Amino acid sequence: MMSLLRHLFFFLLQFFGITAAVVIGCVAWTLNDRGMSYAETLAFRADLKFWALVGMVVAGFFCLILLCYHLTQKALDEPNDPDNGPWRY
Repeated sequence: MMSLLRHLFFFLLQFFGITAAVVIGCVAWTLNDRGMSYAETLAFRADLKFWALVGMVVAGFFCLILLCYHLTQKALDEPNDPDNGPWRY
């Protein structure tokens, strides 16, 4: 149970970290391109909502890939799996 909670915590941490990295990168790139005065416009707020959505989609795909990797690794490392042959050890 503790292992499940630990994995869930790290997945959530990675999800929010990747989302924040994508959003901060897009904001920095846009403000560098258009200037700081653009940050006070309504168009910037609309762009920020879009970037948050893009960040969550990217983070979701990353966490899905990471989850598939962990599940595959656990299935391959299972010692009682009859499909594992002597080549695994």
